[in-house]
Formats: sequence, C-alpha cells, structure tokens
Amino acid sequence: MNLKDFGKKLIFLPDATKGAIKFLTTEQIRSTKTKGIVVNTLHLLMNLDVEKMEELGGIKKIMNWDGYVLSDSGGFQVYSLVHSKKWKGSIDENGVTFVSPKDGSKHLLTPESAIDIQLAIGSDVLVCLDDCRFSEVSRKEAELSVERTLRWGERCKKHFEKKNLKKEKLLSCVVQGAGYLDLREMCAKELSKMGFDGYNFGGYVVNKSGNLVTEEMEKVIENVPEEKFKYVMGVGKPNDIIKCAEMGYTVFDTVLVTRNARHGSLYSFDEKKEKDYLLRIGNVKYSKEQNPIDSTCDCETCKNHSRAYIHYLLKIKEPTGYTLATIHNLRFYQRLIDSLSNG
Repeated sequence: MNLKDFGKKLIFLPDATKGAIKFLTTEQIRSTKTKGIVVNTLHLLMNLDVEKMEELGGIKKIMNWDGYVLSDSGGFQVYSLVHSKKWKGSIDENGVTFVSPKDGSKHLLTPESAIDIQLAIGSDVLVCLDDCRFSEVSRKEAELSVERTLRWGERCKKHFEKKNLKKEKLLSCVVQGAGYLDLREMCAKELSKMGFDGYNFGGYVVNKSGNLVTEEMEKVIENVPEEKFKYVMGVGKPNDIIKCAEMGYTVFDTVLVTRNARHGSLYSFDEKKEKDYLLRIGNVKYSKEQNPIDSTCDCETCKNHSRAYIHYLLKIKEPTGYTLATIHNLRFYQRLIDSLSNG
C-alpha cells in the first residue's frame, strides 16, 4: 500500500462507520478486493474515545486491517445532527459543541481536535472539518458556510502540518457552496491556494429528484489542481459513479452498497445498465432460480450459491444471507471500479 498513489486511480471505499462493516469479518472484506474503508470520526469519538483508540493502537490494529483508512471529519454530521436539531448543540467560530444522545456528555469538535481525533484513529487520509449545509439554503447562509469552511480548512492544515512531521498522512479539504456555482468556484480556488493533498465535493450530491448535481460537481473539478485526488463524498449508485468518474473524480464511498445488500437490493452485470444493474432478490421470481446473482462474478457468494438460496436466506432473515449479500455487493462495486479503470 503506497499512500502516494492514493486516488491516482479510481478507488471505492465502503463505509465501515464504527470500525466494522456489518455482518463481515475483516478477512471477508479483503476477499472482495477492497483496498480501503471510510470510518466516521464523530461516531468513533462517541463509541470508542480518543484515549482508548490510542491505547489499542488505532483502528487498523483493532480491525487487523492493512488497507487504506480514510476518516471523515464529522462535518456532514454537524449538518445532519446539529444544524437539523436532531442532537442538542451549537456551532460557532471555534467549532461545534454537541451533547451525546447516549449519556448527555458534552463534546467540542474544533478544526484542531478533528485532526487529533483522526490521527488517534490512525487514518491514512484525513478530512478537514467543514461547515456543511443543505443544497437549497439561502445565499447568505451558503456564504457563511463557505467562509467558515475556508477558515476551518486553514486551521486544520496548520495543525495537521505540526503533527504530520514524518509526512506519513494525507489531508483533504471539503469544497462547499451549496447550489451556488460561483460560491463553489470561489471555495475551490481558495482551498487550492492552501495546497491540500485532495479535494472533496461536500454537501449533497443529489437534488430532490435524486439526480446528481452535475453542474456543481463540474465547477469543483474545474477549479482544483489536476494532479490531486478528487473525492465525491457519498456517491453512490453505479451509474452515478460512472458519471462522476467521467467528470474526473477518483475516490468514491457510500453506505448504499452494504445497506442495500441487507435489504435485498443486489447488483449484477447480468442486469440492464439502464436499471442501474439492480436486482431485487426478494422478488418471488428469484425463489426458483439456480443461477448465481451475477454469472460473471468471482465472489464467494456467486461461486457457491444460487439466487434461490440468497432469496430464501433473506426471506427468513438469516444473518448468513446478509453476509453473503454484502460480500457480493462489495465485490460488484470493486469490479465496477476495475472496469472503469481499465477502460
């Protein structure tokens, strides 16, 4: 694993939010040819505190994982949990204060502490804390979000450089601007001046209709350094990954691939691209089909089991079914990435 090569080629990172992918062992994750995972800074902070993470040697040692680890900063959760009032808390120039819904304890997440926590996690690729907002906020709110994201990005970089003396880690920033193209452009240009290892498209990647916000995405790509990796956070569906790769994005992640597996939405190159390669295994027509989920797939599930068996396991809510479905979906995504990388 050469960190200098991260994002030079297309890579898909499944979400191991709390340091695990549901129903899979670390060895099963490896079997899908997955090269890296995404962990969630805020959720790890809430469930496995900084001191405990450091004491246990970081998430790689805990998981026995030898691939890449990318940690988000908690910026999206700032929006989804604090801005939306799902969690008690407040946001000011210093950072985010929030109250744990588990035990009522107070936590402060600043640009500096976000870096410290990610270093304690043992991440290879860190993400700056940003002030994320919904795509359709007012112009004034979007401007405030961009201005704070830039100030926090500068603070993150300064603190990161003090800590990363051996140059063993990478730091990426998050481009905000909501649905305002000129703000996306300005944010991208200003962050580019600071000099990060990667540039991430932040905020919501789809509109209310479920379609990619392609104009905003293209505006970011046009205004960040060509040689740096571009990470579109939260994408997504196979056809959306294809479109983003065509734009120039190289790093992808989504909870969709594993969540869909547990709900019987599986992916197969035997299905039509126009239908996003989707196969809903719970459909009664699959209860008698002896062929694998994907006739071209080399995963454990497809080599050993039929559609009928997976249909049956998920129907009776057998955990083995969730495992086999998740293995297949992860392997499908890695094969999709390979097919795009190889033209």
